[in-house]
Amino acid sequence: MQLKTVVPAVVALGLSGCGYFGGDEKQQLEQAWLAKDEQLQQVIEQIRSQGIDAVAKGAAAGSVAACVAGKLEMDPLGELVNVEGALVESAKIAELMSELEGLLEQDFSLENMSSLLQKGADAAAYAKQIIADQGIEKGLAHIEQMATASEEFASQDLGAHFQQLLSECQQQ
Repeated sequence: MQLKTVVPAVVALGLSGCGYFGGDEKQQLEQAWLAKDEQLQQVIEQIRSQGIDAVAKGAAAGSVAACVAGKLEMDPLGELVNVEGALVESAKIAELMSELEGLLEQDFSLENMSSLLQKGADAAAYAKQIIADQGIEKGLAHIEQMATASEEFASQDLGAHFQQLLSECQQQ
């Protein structure tokens, strides 16, 4: 593994654990949106604690959980729902994918870290999730696949994309 990708990832993970990448406002907005549908809120909490695959396998056919997990499994960006605040994320999908690729490819320096703190905090939260799930090298390859697969809705906000996707499952 290359040191130039490991160091920024470790620093970003450490800073996010210290609250530097706090998305409190987004988390509150997301909770307010989820509070409108208790079933959907429970499913998202389940997915975040158990994973999409586990929820999909354990959900009763025809249930809101089965619908949500199925839609997220089929969606190229579905795993990003694991990041709190993703359901109200205002970043354009294409821009977010570009930032994620940049975060995982860049060399570590104080200037890069400063830039990351200023403009890349949201992307760092998603990168942290992908790195935790897949590691750096597989994560970068996966981000490239997600960017390619999501081209049809690249100009859409991530939150709007998720809200549209999940609203199809609300109170069936």
